[in-house]
Amino acid sequence: MKAKNIISTIFIALILGSVVYGYLRWQSAQKNRSSHTITQQQAPPVVVDVPQQKDVVTYYEFTGETQTVEKVALVARVAGFLEKINFEDGSEVKKGDILFEIEQEAYKAKRDQAYAQLKSSEAELARAQVDFERVEEAAQSNAVSKQDLTTKKAELAQAEAAVKAQKAALAEAELNLSYTQIKSSISGRIDRNMIDVGNLVGAGSNTLLATVVTLSPMYIYFNISETYYYSWKKTHKTNDNPIPFYFDVANETGFSNKGIINYIDNMVDPDTGTITVRGEFPNTDKTILPGMYVRLKIPGETRKNALLVKETALNTDIGGKYLLVVDNTNTVKRAYVEIGQKEDGMRVIESGISADSRYITTGLQFVFPGMKVTPQFVQEHPGT
Repeated sequence: MKAKNIISTIFIALILGSVVYGYLRWQSAQKNRSSHTITQQQAPPVVVDVPQQKDVVTYYEFTGETQTVEKVALVARVAGFLEKINFEDGSEVKKGDILFEIEQEAYKAKRDQAYAQLKSSEAELARAQVDFERVEEAAQSNAVSKQDLTTKKAELAQAEAAVKAQKAALAEAELNLSYTQIKSSISGRIDRNMIDVGNLVGAGSNTLLATVVTLSPMYIYFNISETYYYSWKKTHKTNDNPIPFYFDVANETGFSNKGIINYIDNMVDPDTGTITVRGEFPNTDKTILPGMYVRLKIPGETRKNALLVKETALNTDIGGKYLLVVDNTNTVKRAYVEIGQKEDGMRVIESGISADSRYITTGLQFVFPGMKVTPQFVQEHPGT
């Protein structure tokens, strides 16, 4: 009996001990949880800024294609065997340079023959002139008949016509002889020769021998919409000042190349609703070639007091671009924005925030919407 009482007493003691131990652990956990909650409730500091406000020139961006100002196809205008090529493929040539030569012997012979025939016709004209004057004088004294005078007059006219015909034949022969030397009519860069020496050229058609293009200056052609055309005309009301444009080629950035708009088409393409525009740029170093695609921008109207934020503060999700802003209760919120163009490392904000909005600039990965924070400015701002 005593043994049972002892066992019951021990069992009850163990139960009471477990209860007390559990209570003490619960009390300790509550203290730790309270301490952790207090730590969580301490709002961490974040760096914030407000949008900059300044006047910004709006730029419109397009894609275009470079084209040469002048392009000349060198062709063989007379038939013959190609004898000489006087240039290196891809070299610079000057206006008047003799680039190709076709055999000349046959054309020199025709020129000489035409010259001889002209001299013969001129001699015949001189004789006919003397005969006419002699018969005309004799006719005044009725020494010859009027029929003789008419005949001599006709012979004189025929001789004059023959001289004119031979002069034309000589001019044609000299022209054909000149065509045996193919000259460049412009200064520029030539491509490769299409026909090698020894080949027959110009037989039956004008054989293309090479092409010369000018590389400085050059054109850029691009298309603008009707909507932009009206905005453009509103911004640039007069043509007194040339309209500049800026462009990049290939992998360039920064729109460092500059040109001037010098032509706008006089009609709208009914299929695309666009208008063709042409710009000219100097291309002094001749590194930009015809046929290159370019990205270009043209200045438009000036926006007064535009809002700009740091590009690095922008985030993106399925809803679009947004900023993390801090409201009046120092709570982080997501503000979706409509962005505009870049401007010196900043981004123009079209809508979504106001001039006094505080947006987080650094540590964006450590904060989230709904979180309490302590906003701190990197530097003093007016009104903060």
